[in-house]
Amino acid sequence: MIKRLLCILFLVSLSGCVTVTEDDEVFVRVTGVAAFKEATLLPEGSRIVVAVIDAATPGVILTQKEFEVAKLPVPFYLSVPESILDKKADYVVWAAIRVNGRPVLQTFKRYPVINNGQLTTELLLEPIEQ
Repeated sequence: MIKRLLCILFLVSLSGCVTVTEDDEVFVRVTGVAAFKEATLLPEGSRIVVAVIDAATPGVILTQKEFEVAKLPVPFYLSVPESILDKKADYVVWAAIRVNGRPVLQTFKRYPVINNGQLTTELLLEPIEQ
């Protein structure tokens, strides 16, 4: 019994040793809605990928999210660390819908954000011709 009590007392005293630091990182939050030309129910297994990319530099993805989706339109938000932003970059939001891993819809137009002062956008997804 004393051994248990000492163990509990030791664990309680250690909990006071936890150091919590504030995260000084500042984020820019980009929000929006991804839609098709009309409200659409999607098949089971549908997932959306939404990303903020640098349109002028192929392969540069600042942030992205992927999640299950059952219908369109669907709201989204992305957080980009302010420290990685370049004031001269051409940031746009891109999105695609995949059904069981196969791409079926995506954005083809440019939806600029951040450096143009816009932090909200409405994306229009279009069919991918197979």
